[in-house]
Amino acid sequence: MKKLIPLLLLSFTFSGCVTLSPITDEKRDVSEVVDSSKSVTIPEGMVFFDSRPAVQGIRFPEGVYTLEGEDEEYFYFRSPNPIEFRTFDRGIPASEEKKIGGLMLGKSLLKMVPAGGYIDDEAGQKKLVWKLGKEFLSLEGKYWERNYK
Repeated sequence: MKKLIPLLLLSFTFSGCVTLSPITDEKRDVSEVVDSSKSVTIPEGMVFFDSRPAVQGIRFPEGVYTLEGEDEEYFYFRSPNPIEFRTFDRGIPASEEKKIGGLMLGKSLLKMVPAGGYIDDEAGQKKLVWKLGKEFLSLEGKYWERNYK
């Protein structure tokens, strides 16, 4: 829990610098890939907020995220547990929802949106629902790790 507090503060700091909302609703055509040599590990979970004060937030649970698909731009890593979404009313959690999904990482570091959170939609496609910027990449090695280059 001690390590989570700085991460929460870091999320507030980064979200306060962003002028565009990280929340989106973009369907992606993803090809299934089974490659156990590629995974991402989030040891203690990660939390991000849309603004300061927070109106919405996303939590990536701790665990090993396994590669389940790719498209031309991203690799898609399935979360070991559902992604958590929360809404806030004057800084107080008002609702919580959990959805099956994971973390998508860009194949190139030169992307406007280098990473994001995705969920499965009703049609079996992936849907980008939360954009993560370069600040997310800067947390690699401290709050998350990938086992591939």
